[in-house]
Amino acid sequence: METETLTRTRVDITTEADVTPETGDAPPAFGRCPVCGKPLRPRDKRTGAPAAPKPGTGYESRARCSGCGTILVYLGSGRWRPLSEDDLSDDDRFADSIGLD
Repeated sequence: METETLTRTRVDITTEADVTPETGDAPPAFGRCPVCGKPLRPRDKRTGAPAAPKPGTGYESRARCSGCGTILVYLGSGRWRPLSEDDLSDDDRFADSIGLD
């Protein structure tokens, strides 16, 4: 009869607070969705690299939450708010009227 020796290994769980931009493990936190509270990790629309948008640049300062689907506007310093009718430009309204997303 053969016996097996079981060994336990310790598994470290990295939380969001432990991940820093210097480690390269994950993109830095860019705030949370004000609607559902999901951590946001916005990406540059052109390169796909993790980056916060510039505040106040219209379409370029928007992101969609992958948790609840809300379109958000970046205010800076990790702060977001849901897109409102006042944020839409004439181009946005035209795109909505012809069904562009």
